[in-house]
Amino acid sequence: MHRTEIGKIRIYGDKMEVARTQSLLLTIPNLFALSEGEARLKIQDFLEEHNIKADILYDGNTVWNKKRIIANAKRIVEYGALYNHKKPRFIPIGSMLRMPTIGDTILSDYFYSFLHLDCGSIAHYNKQGWVATYPELNDLREFFKKNEFGRRVRDDIPHWHTDAKRIVLALEKILGIED
Repeated sequence: MHRTEIGKIRIYGDKMEVARTQSLLLTIPNLFALSEGEARLKIQDFLEEHNIKADILYDGNTVWNKKRIIANAKRIVEYGALYNHKKPRFIPIGSMLRMPTIGDTILSDYFYSFLHLDCGSIAHYNKQGWVATYPELNDLREFFKKNEFGRRVRDDIPHWHTDAKRIVLALEKILGIED
């Protein structure tokens, strides 16, 4: 893992991707003169436009790639669950007994990180624990209406975290959540 900094921006990833991301970021006009909210939206657009694989943090907080999260959300809506019903997994208990558990998760690591870092959820130990708590599409809808702190996710995101707010508004639309 390689890292570099440009002002309030940190870039993490492999060495070549970090260098590519850094040189491309410097082409965004007036990036460092913008407010944090405006800069985060510019960087989010930049992530999608240039298919950036590196992680970018602005002032210590991740700038999220909307396209990656929305693509995973659409796949979850298509399946109707956060895991694949057709591929159950079993946990061995002793030498003879096996307990069924959730199948292969459809929820991506990236979307899971977004949920527990910016949407008002605890990590639930790991992604499989989160999916076990919110296994079905309707559970995900209800989470966005009322997160683990008792608030609607879009209302729980700070005003400066414009990239996350943009994603949550798009997710509510995909999930069919109305005002």
